[in-house]
Amino acid sequence: MIETPARAIEEFLAVERDNQTRFLAELVKVPSDNPPGDCAAHGARAAELLERLGLAVERHPVPADVVRANGMISATNLVVRQRFVPGPTIALNAHGDVVPPGLGWTMDPYGATIRDGFMYGRGVAVSKSDFATYAYALLALKASGAKLAGAVE
Repeated sequence: MIETPARAIEEFLAVERDNQTRFLAELVKVPSDNPPGDCAAHGARAAELLERLGLAVERHPVPADVVRANGMISATNLVVRQRFVPGPTIALNAHGDVVPPGLGWTMDPYGATIRDGFMYGRGVAVSKSDFATYAYALLALKASGAKLAGAVE
């Protein structure tokens, strides 16, 4: 039977599930609460992890005056771009800052604790999880053998 790109993507993601979980955990472990909005460390760690996956990462530090004008301390925009043959560009957008944890946590909000099959921590359900989802989706597309047109950013 000939493997389809969809099946190849499914298989890739199944094989890489633990790696994707570890990738997310590493992002969760870097506090990036906003406020105060000190997000440079998260940007640096995300870039490092993305590069370890073999992805090229552009780093665009936001000018200090712009960051301060928006009530933050630091921010770096990251761009990962994969071009295939000419065609449309799909832009996927994620942010690394998270709302401060607040009260009532029974686990470390930066611990990325996995209990009963669920990871707990700031950014697990949205924002930091988007980095992991988009990165591994792109890797799966590349590994699928699909003839793709355009670009993913």
